[in-house]
Amino acid sequence: MIAIELIGGLGNQMFQYAAAKALALHHNEDILIDKRLFASYELHNYSLNHFNIKALFLEEKIVFNPSFSDRVKAVISGKKIFKKYQEDDLSYDESFFKTPHRNIYLKGYFQSEKYFIRYEDQIRKEFEITAPLKQQTFDMLNVIGSVNSVSLHIRRGDYVTNSEANAVHGTCDLNYYHRAIDSINKKIENAVFFIFSDDIDWAKQNLKTINKTYFVDFNDASTNYEDIKLMSNCKHNIIANSSFSWWGAWLNRNKGKIVIAPKKWFNTDAHNSKDILPESWLKI
Repeated sequence: MIAIELIGGLGNQMFQYAAAKALALHHNEDILIDKRLFASYELHNYSLNHFNIKALFLEEKIVFNPSFSDRVKAVISGKKIFKKYQEDDLSYDESFFKTPHRNIYLKGYFQSEKYFIRYEDQIRKEFEITAPLKQQTFDMLNVIGSVNSVSLHIRRGDYVTNSEANAVHGTCDLNYYHRAIDSINKKIENAVFFIFSDDIDWAKQNLKTINKTYFVDFNDASTNYEDIKLMSNCKHNIIANSSFSWWGAWLNRNKGKIVIAPKKWFNTDAHNSKDILPESWLKI
C-alpha cells in the first residue's frame, strides 16, 4: 500500500497524487489517500474528486513514532506499520523508486515530472475530469480549439495578501508577461490569449496586449478544475510560478506546444527549484 498525505491547492494535490500513483504502479501496489488535513485547512479544499481517480481513503488515526529517526515508522490504528518517506527538499530524489515496496507513507510536495514521467499516460488518464462542466466552459473550449490559443495565468491571491507567502513565492511582474507575450508573437501567427487568474479584475485592469484576448472570469475556487481543463486545451501556455498553471501546461497534449515559465520560481533562494520545470519549457 502506498499512502500519500495531501495538502495545499489543486496543483499541489495533483503533484502529490501523481508521485504516489507512480510509486504505486512501480511496486504494483494500491494507493491510499490521506486527506484529513483538509478538515482544519482554511485555504483550500480537497479537489481530486473531480478527476478520474479511484483510490481508497485513510480514515484511521495515524501516529508517528518519535523514537525513530528522520524517515520514521508510522503506526495506523495499530493495524498496519508504514515506513514514512519524508521529502527532504524540492529537488528530485533519485532514490525515490528504491524505497521498500510495502506500506509506504509519503509526505512532501514532489514538484517534478521526474517522479511520474515514466507513467505519463496513466497519470494523464487519471487527471481527466469526470465532473460535469459548465456550459460556459464548453463554449470557451470551442473558441480555444478554433484559434491559435495561448493560455496565460496570473497568480496573485495569497502570494499578494499573505506576507509569508509573498516572501517565499512572490508574483510574476508585468514585465515577465509582456516578454512572454512578445516571445509568443514572434513564434505564433495570430495568437489569441486566454487569461486566467485568481484576481481576474486586476488582470483586466493591468494586462494590456494588442492581441485578441479573452478573460476567463466564470470559474472560482470551487470550479478551478475547469480552468485546468481550459488551459490544457490551449495550443500554447504562459504559466505563473504556480503549480496550478504548471499542470494546465503539462496536461496540454499539443506536441508542438510552446510553454513559457518564469526562470525564477521562488522569491527566495532557500528552496531548490531546479527540477520543477521540464527541460523543454522556455524559461524567461
